[in-house]
Amino acid sequence: MAVVAVVGLPGAPGATTSALALQRRWPVEGDRRVLLAECDPDGGSILAGALEGRLQVDVGLRHLAVSLRGEQSLQEAFWKQLVRLSDDSAPGEGRQVLLPGLTSLSEAAALAPEWPRLAELLVAIDRMPQHAHDVLIDLGRNGAFGPSRVLVQRADLVLLVVRGTVRSVSAATGRLPVLRQVLEGDQSSPAPAVGVLLVDEGVYGRREIEQQLGVPVVAVLPYRPVEAAVLSDGAVERKFAKSPLMQAAADAVTSIRQHVAGRRTRLYSPVRQRLEEVRRAR
Repeated sequence: MAVVAVVGLPGAPGATTSALALQRRWPVEGDRRVLLAECDPDGGSILAGALEGRLQVDVGLRHLAVSLRGEQSLQEAFWKQLVRLSDDSAPGEGRQVLLPGLTSLSEAAALAPEWPRLAELLVAIDRMPQHAHDVLIDLGRNGAFGPSRVLVQRADLVLLVVRGTVRSVSAATGRLPVLRQVLEGDQSSPAPAVGVLLVDEGVYGRREIEQQLGVPVVAVLPYRPVEAAVLSDGAVERKFAKSPLMQAAADAVTSIRQHVAGRRTRLYSPVRQRLEEVRRAR
C-alpha cells in the first residue's frame, strides 16, 4: 500500500517517464489496482505522448472541476474520470489506471479549490477494503508548490527525480529546501519521507548525490533514452518488457515499497500498540 508523489525539476529530468515505468512494474495483489494521477498543473502528457493520441477520451482532471460544479460529490465524479491502460484479457491486466491530466493553465486555476479534497480522496482509495488502489502522483516540476502542494503533503513518500548531471543536481540543491518548507508547513498530518529517484546519467553517482542533497537515493533508473521513448512518446521497442530500464524499474518499485512500509510501521505501530493496551485494560 502506498501513495507516492513524483516531483520533477527544471530541465525535464524525466518525472512522467519514471512514473510510467514504476506503474508498469508495480505489483497488483488481490483486487488492488495501481493508479497514476497526472496532477502536473502545467498539463498532462501521457495521452498525447505514451498513448500517441490513440485513446480519445473526454475524461480526466480537466473535467473534474466541471463535474463538481454540477453538484456531484467528489467521489462520484472522480471514478468517472479514470482510464484503463490495459484490458482484462490476461491475469493481472486491467489493473493499471490513469487519471489524465490538464491541458491548460486556466484549467489548473479552475481546479485550485478542489486540490485538498482530491488529496484526501487519493489517500482514502489506498485504504479501501475492496478494490483499493496504490497511487502514484505525477506532479511535474511545479505541482509540489502552489495550490496543489497538498498532494505532496499527504503522500507517504515524495520522490524528487534527479539526473546525475551538474545541472540537475544544482537544480535539486536549490529546490529541496523549498520542498521541505512545503512539507513541514502542514501540521495536520505527519510529513512524508523524501528521497531521490536517480536517473543514472552524468558525473554524480548515488553516494555523491546523497552527500550533496542530504536525502537518500531510494531508487535508480538507468539513462536509456531509446527505451524511455516508449514511455514518453509511444515509440516501438522490441522486447521492451525485458529491457534494462524495465528491469531496473522492478527493483525501484521494490525499494520504494519498502521505504513506504517502513515509514508506516514507524508512524502507526505505536498507535496500534496503545489501542491494544486500551482494549486489554477494559
